Amino acid sequence: MTWSLAYPVKMGMVERAGGFLQYFGFSLRSLLLPEIFTLYILLTLLSEFHVVFKIKSIEASWPAIGRYELRLLPVILLAFFVFNPVTQTVRFLLERFPNYSFSNYWHTYIANTFTFATYFKYLIPVLLIGYAATNLSLFSDYLRRRQEDENREKAAGTITPQVQLSPPEPAPALSRTYTGHLKGRNAHGELDFPVTDVYFFTVEERYYYAELSKGRYLISKTLNDLETELDPFHFFRIKRDYIVNRRSVLNYAYWENGKYIVRLDTPDRHEIVVPRARMQEFREWLQGSQRSTSADESTGSLVFA
Repeated sequence: MTWSLAYPVKMGMVERAGGFLQYFGFSLRSLLLPEIFTLYILLTLLSEFHVVFKIKSIEASWPAIGRYELRLLPVILLAFFVFNPVTQTVRFLLERFPNYSFSNYWHTYIANTFTFATYFKYLIPVLLIGYAATNLSLFSDYLRRRQEDENREKAAGTITPQVQLSPPEPAPALSRTYTGHLKGRNAHGELDFPVTDVYFFTVEERYYYAELSKGRYLISKTLNDLETELDPFHFFRIKRDYIVNRRSVLNYAYWENGKYIVRLDTPDRHEIVVPRARMQEFREWLQGSQRSTSADESTGSLVFA
């Protein structure tokens, strides 16, 4: 495009460079390679912004997306002050090889580039690149999630007719007893508590804990033990190191790379990253119908551990 608009100027630059090959080499050293570092640093800053502010999911609505992209604006506007020294250093090393001079480097490539003219020369391209990369990532995640939903619907449509062909089997009698209380301890002492008060059970460095509103308590039972002893209607092993209470599940949302974030109704809104393969079972568990009072009474007395 620039050649068609300014052909004589471009040809003059080629002649001054000594030919097309020399002109290409100059463009490579002065423009393309240094600006690769600009692009890399800009994308890294945007990525680190998500990590620092724990941005893992966004509501699929235009106002939410608008607010999200507005939060990125300061990062893009200030990115110049991070990438410019690096870009200019790379440009100096490529252009001046092997005749390096610190005075030339400092005055020409560093001090003289921190100007309003240089800043605004970068501003529009950086804005375009930053928001283009952000929206491309959002669109890619949206398409992936939509494809996953369609695959689940197709799978459900394939399985459902087969299930309907056979009459429903009567529910087995509920005679199993489940653990109703546990004992735990922390730095302040011991506590006997009902399992219904537990937000979730987890394991850290081979120690097993129950998370309650009163705090975290060390327990003697492993997650494998708890998985078999707790009522499966109320508790679900959402991943290898977590068992969650149905009452504590607040919501869930798609995150990235096929993974989901499950949020619990704890004081700190605890979040658990769950793989896609486990989410289908988790959703089916959440959709389980409430048992009748008579069924609850038939479970017998609770076991104390």
